[in-house]
Amino acid sequence: MKEDIKKAILQAPKAVHKDGKLKLVIFDCDGVLVESEHVVGEVLGKEARKYGWNITGLEARELFSGVQLVDIEKEIEKHVTTPLPLHWRQHAHNQIVEAMCNDIHPMDGVETILQTLKDFDIPYRIGSNSSQEEMVIKFKTSKLTHWFEDHRTHSGCDVERPKPFPDLYLYAAEQEKVNPEDCIVVEDSDTGLKAAYDAGMVCILLRDLKKPAPDYRGLIRVETLNEASEFIKEVVQSQKK
Repeated sequence: MKEDIKKAILQAPKAVHKDGKLKLVIFDCDGVLVESEHVVGEVLGKEARKYGWNITGLEARELFSGVQLVDIEKEIEKHVTTPLPLHWRQHAHNQIVEAMCNDIHPMDGVETILQTLKDFDIPYRIGSNSSQEEMVIKFKTSKLTHWFEDHRTHSGCDVERPKPFPDLYLYAAEQEKVNPEDCIVVEDSDTGLKAAYDAGMVCILLRDLKKPAPDYRGLIRVETLNEASEFIKEVVQSQKK
């Protein structure tokens, strides 16, 4: 285990301590389980340009990663020259869902980490700001449906406050009947990272180490799901000794 990760563990909640017990792993969806953010970025970039905000799909992807449509709408409205129509959110949602039927892929290492959790009998859930409809399509298109049971996927649409508030992750832990400090969250966005941190959970941030990240105590940084899988293996094995 890398030295920086060992140091982070000392500052992290007890789910990753030798004298703790990991009881639940919660995954974000986009950018963690499936590669779909490019699709969302292209749709939202096109929509923004249509109403006068000249941003690219890549810029939209960076800006809106992990953000719900209601907040995306507010941000676009700050920059456009033509007001968004009354039912823009539903229109954008429909455009995203249609695009996702063709161009969604599983993230490298996703089946490895899910199998690792099954092998160690560690339950897992999904906590995403995406709608349930979007998640169904993403998992179907990426051929991952068999890994996820409907009652274990949780949407930001189903709680009063989606990410960056902690409600979604706290709800997932409540459904599993475990304490927040016994959970690991796997995230890729600052929005989700804040939600996990405020929920009192360990967060594994899946991101290129050359890219900046918020300076949260106990943050575990990895670049791939395979690294995350190896980290979880080491944690669980250390807790069995």
